[in-house]
Amino acid sequence: METYRHYFDIDPDYFPAVNEKVINDNPDMWKKFYPHQTFVNLLKTTVSVINRKQKLSIWVEGAYGTGKSHAVLTLKKLLDANENETDAYFDKYGLDKDLKNNFKQIKNSGQILTVHRYGSSSIHGDNDLFFAIQESIENAFEKAGIENKGQDSLKEAIIRYLSDELNKKSFNVFVKGYDNLFGGDDVDAIVKKLREYSGESLHALMEKVFKVAHERQIRVFSMTSEDLTNWIKDIIQANNLKAIVFIWDEFTEYFLNNSRNLTGFQQILELSETEPFYFVLVTHVSASLFPEGDKDYIKLNGRFVSPHSQIALPENIAFQLMGAAMEKTKDPVVLQEWDETLDDLADRTKKSRKNIGTTAKIKDEEMTGILPIHPYTALLLKHISQVFDSNQRSMFDFIKNDRGDEIKGFQWFIDNYGPDGGSDSTNPLLTVDMLWEFFYDKGRDSLAHDVRTVLDYYERTANRGLSSEEKRILKAILLLQAISQHAADTVEMFIPNEKNLDGAFEGSDLEDSASRIAEKLVRDKILYKRSLGSGKYQYNAYINEISGAALDENKKEIDKKSTSTLITEPLNDGTTVEDALNLDDAALKLRYSIRHASVSDFDVTIRRMRNIEEESGGKIPAVICYAKDDNESILLGKKIQNALQDGSYHLIFIDATRTPFGQDGYNQYRDEMAQSMYQTGKDNGLANQYARNAKESLKKWKERLSEGEFLIFTEEKPAGERATSKKFLEDILREIDHKKFPDCLEAEYNVLPTMYTPSSLKLGVECGVNRKTRQMFSSGNVQTKLETALKDAWEDPRYWETHPNLLISKIKRTVDNEIQKEFKEAGRVSIRDIYDLLKEYPYGFMPCNLSAFIMGFVLKEYTDGTYSWSDGLSNDELTLNKLKEMIDEVIKLQNTPNKKYKDKYIVALTAEEKAFNESSAIAFNVSKSLCTSVEQTRGIIRNKMKEYGFPIWTLKELIPENSFKTPGKIISLFIDYYMGIANNGNLVGSFKTESDIANEIGKLYINYPEAAGELQVFLSKDNCIKGMEKYLQQYDNGILPALANEIKDGGQYINVVSRKFDADASTWVWNIDTANQKIKEVILEYQIIAESNKILPKNSNYAGTLASWISRCDNIRIAFLAAKGSFGGIEPFVEMLYNLKRNGRLSDERQKRSFLDLLKADGKGFDHFYRNQTGLFMKVCEYYLDEFNDEEVQELFNKLPGSGTFVMDKSAYFKLVDRETKNYRDSLGYEQLKKLWSEKTHSTTPREWSRKHHMPILALVPADEVTRARDAFETLNHRHPDATSVSRAKEYLEKATFYSKMNDSDALDQIFVSKIINNYAVLLTDISEVKQYLENKIPDEPYDWFQLPAVNEKLRKMAEAKYNQEGAAKALEKIDEMNVDDVKKYLKELIRDNMTVGMEIIKGN
Repeated sequence: METYRHYFDIDPDYFPAVNEKVINDNPDMWKKFYPHQTFVNLLKTTVSVINRKQKLSIWVEGAYGTGKSHAVLTLKKLLDANENETDAYFDKYGLDKDLKNNFKQIKNSGQILTVHRYGSSSIHGDNDLFFAIQESIENAFEKAGIENKGQDSLKEAIIRYLSDELNKKSFNVFVKGYDNLFGGDDVDAIVKKLREYSGESLHALMEKVFKVAHERQIRVFSMTSEDLTNWIKDIIQANNLKAIVFIWDEFTEYFLNNSRNLTGFQQILELSETEPFYFVLVTHVSASLFPEGDKDYIKLNGRFVSPHSQIALPENIAFQLMGAAMEKTKDPVVLQEWDETLDDLADRTKKSRKNIGTTAKIKDEEMTGILPIHPYTALLLKHISQVFDSNQRSMFDFIKNDRGDEIKGFQWFIDNYGPDGGSDSTNPLLTVDMLWEFFYDKGRDSLAHDVRTVLDYYERTANRGLSSEEKRILKAILLLQAISQHAADTVEMFIPNEKNLDGAFEGSDLEDSASRIAEKLVRDKILYKRSLGSGKYQYNAYINEISGAALDENKKEIDKKSTSTLITEPLNDGTTVEDALNLDDAALKLRYSIRHASVSDFDVTIRRMRNIEEESGGKIPAVICYAKDDNESILLGKKIQNALQDGSYHLIFIDATRTPFGQDGYNQYRDEMAQSMYQTGKDNGLANQYARNAKESLKKWKERLSEGEFLIFTEEKPAGERATSKKFLEDILREIDHKKFPDCLEAEYNVLPTMYTPSSLKLGVECGVNRKTRQMFSSGNVQTKLETALKDAWEDPRYWETHPNLLISKIKRTVDNEIQKEFKEAGRVSIRDIYDLLKEYPYGFMPCNLSAFIMGFVLKEYTDGTYSWSDGLSNDELTLNKLKEMIDEVIKLQNTPNKKYKDKYIVALTAEEKAFNESSAIAFNVSKSLCTSVEQTRGIIRNKMKEYGFPIWTLKELIPENSFKTPGKIISLFIDYYMGIANNGNLVGSFKTESDIANEIGKLYINYPEAAGELQVFLSKDNCIKGMEKYLQQYDNGILPALANEIKDGGQYINVVSRKFDADASTWVWNIDTANQKIKEVILEYQIIAESNKILPKNSNYAGTLASWISRCDNIRIAFLAAKGSFGGIEPFVEMLYNLKRNGRLSDERQKRSFLDLLKADGKGFDHFYRNQTGLFMKVCEYYLDEFNDEEVQELFNKLPGSGTFVMDKSAYFKLVDRETKNYRDSLGYEQLKKLWSEKTHSTTPREWSRKHHMPILALVPADEVTRARDAFETLNHRHPDATSVSRAKEYLEKATFYSKMNDSDALDQIFVSKIINNYAVLLTDISEVKQYLENKIPDEPYDWFQLPAVNEKLRKMAEAKYNQEGAAKALEKIDEMNVDDVKKYLKELIRDNMTVGMEIIKGN
């Protein structure tokens, strides 16, 4: 299939929109501009103005896509053109000769300087405006090749001023105070840039120069409106100019950004009254730029020719431009094909072309010239382009834009459609519905409010299950309705009635069904018919059907919303209006504590903020003020001044009310939100759509705020400082920050934005200490590397001495001085005090990664092992990891205060602490590097004690047996102190802290230097074991060793004691009293073992003994709770065993003691019960056992499960017994049944009998007994039948009569023939053969053959085969023996029931 791209392309010189780049790249494009009537009117106005008949400027306006920019460019070019070019243009388009002569006359009467400037978004205030006007005029002189003989421009004056050596020196002094503003540039660099820069770059630089000039009162750097008008007068006279025509295209943004600051512009406009200086401003429709009745606009508008020069695009010109864009192929063969195709397309659209031609006065060749664009589509395209507030959805953009599937414009259409339609359609025309995606799906945000309201209706039908054709018709109707409504229903062609709808789809695949589909949409309540009177109607969407009263009530509710509510209302993308002023600079974002306020909550907001500065330290509190309208703006201005005069509010006030919501924006928001409120609960989909539309107006306010200007009020500048953009706002905030904290990190260091988040504080400390960056602290850009920021200190170990002027050196000295001061006064310094010091003036540290890094950098020297840390209770070596933890904790404390936080200190070691660490390392035989702080050494001692197995106080038993140079009582004291530092609860009567104990040990080592070496030998695991053994020999007359010997534990008792010590805590915990308690526990357990061995198999350990008792419990088949009260005297002991079985242990000493006492008293009685349980079982379960004899009861008891039965609940146990007795009772009946069957049939089951005799046993049963017999047989076949089934089976089988046949082979054969082979017996005479055949072919067993369809089917096939072999011959033989009458009679009877035979006779076969 050929697409339309095969026949034509889009002219590359066809421009979707004229912008600055297009103008610069295409100097001759003006010659292609068609001079329609609105342009001709502009030419006439221009002649009138330059001839001074009207001493006014010209305001050109029009919707997007009407060609305003192209028109004013053509005006400029005609004013600049030579006589031949001017004649050629006027003659080419046949323009009025008088107009041509008048136009040439003004050109020939003197030099006209035309200035062309494009765009005004960077103009914020008079300085920008005056400089832009002056710069543009200077550039126009240069482009025209005219030497300006008048005064210098302001830029040239500034350059000349700064080139003077004296001025340069003084300005350099000023510049140093604005390092951040000029990026370190000096005057020479600034002058160089002033000469080289242009456009936005030059504007930004001049803005900075103006800022310095304003604050330093340099008069030569400023310009007033009077200065500029005098300059313009001078250059007009000095250069003998006829006029200056200043064409300023895209001037709309100027009014949006400066609507409250138009005085300077008005004064420039007044120049036209006395001098030949004229603006030609180009904007969007001017009515939308100012509120209705705005006084500034009325005054401003008086300086322009009235009415404004409206540039509109006539329908015929729109068609001509579209046609001109379609560049036909040069291939003659393809061109001939196109001519034929065009004829077909033209033939398809006759009626619609005639209708449009008559109504819109468009020539037929202009309409055929744009095919395959449907004439209706082209007409609508021109109008829909004008309801956008963006030039990205113009008619031109639709034709030219080539972004394919992304936007689906005309270029997409000609790539995907051709004379035969597209891949999913036979439609060869670009119909109205195909505009939908480009203008609505991709452009809805820029649509006029009233148009979007209609088109949004489509989304409400998403779940109505419309067909693709219905969707297309609905889109077309909505587009027509929206544009018709926007034009106040004045364009007959757009009213969505049957005539226009059929016309819009004439020649398409929906030509004969468009209105029919529309009618179905009416029936389906998607659309309705709105009466227009006189029997006329139009198709309409269900919108705007709400009473005004209902909406007014909703609007009253919305009017109660404060501006603060509006700026915090979530938008469609999840952001809010106040997000427009989120600071981009990461450091500023962290530095400022910003709140947002409006008139309604300004006072309460600033009262709450009054104390933020004191509470937050390094934070600077600021409040941003917003206004709904000018009245709120004025009120807020007064409130800000009152707060500043109060003197107690040390806040930064950012006035964003110069960009209010505005009445138009608010009205749109209110209208849409009122509709949303009304529809909520009625049509939630529609309600949501209205709400989204309402929030779009808030979004537009947000966008204007981000591009707006601001006033910043401080105590130092109560009159306010103007920021013409968000960027300059941040510059001012940065300046305030640097004044408040002159040595702040952000002023000195250029680092990654992530450095101002608190995401990796510990890593920051590590990188700072190690002088090695990684992960997020490593930058790929040399400009933002931390190594670059600290380059002079990075590799220098004494940087604060060799480079004392560095900021990092200043911070280092501040921190070191504080630490040394605190060491002298208290021996320690809090890490929080260090951070608090850096948080204040002049550094202003903030809770972020960079602060963590810098703290790590300057505290590196305190992690060399010579310092420790402490929290007042414990201390340890100050390692890098601990420093990371301390800094991380204190910085996080700034954001999340924690009352439970305990100060952490950097501490210097005493002589006693050093002796304690070093000598303890020797005594416990570990490396000294592991013992660098009291806390660390304490941990090492604990670990070593754990290795010994027993507390080191046991070593005191061995002191008399050993020889020491150190006195024995000192060795004993060392042992006590070490027990104390491991657990200070071990020091009886002492309340010393661990640090105090460490100091005491240190003193002992200083006084007894040989003790460490002696303790190293003495402190060992073997010695601790020997000490404990000696202790146990004398404890309680040595009872434990005696018991161990009795139970023959092989000396394991010492290990049992050791395990007791490890069971609950490490050995350092145990003093002698608690150790004695554990020894008593072991003795008690050994007594239980010894007593149990008299009943149970011999055990030599406690765990094995308990396991044996639990094993005994597993063999008790009586539930304790069921028999409780029936055990007699042994019941307390049995209950003890019950709890032991459930818990698996005897939990405490009391239970163990009780168990031992009961074991001694009732052990033999229990053993007797254990061996004779049946008697108690019969007593407890008497109700269930009545029908059984003793032998059966014993058999039943043995069937009960053992494991778990003893600890069952009472009810569960009796349910178990009940179930088991029933099962047992049932098993007795089933056995009797099986015995009966075996005696009667000599087989085990009916299935086995059937298998043996190759036939189903059910065949033997009389027909009326089959059901009962089948149930009885199934019971026998089943392994575990229920009692009821057994009983029924037994009842049946005892009376059954088929037993006599079961062993009679002849009878069985007869039964097989009659019940199984049946009708096929005449052919299947060999019974054995049949049985064998069935067994080979049927997967089911013989038992299942009875009445089985598969058996009958197999027999039929077998009979058919036999019939074909010999049966047919027998039948023919039989017929031969019959007389004719008998044959006829039989044949007649046969065809009554056999259609096949009858049909053969009818056919004559």
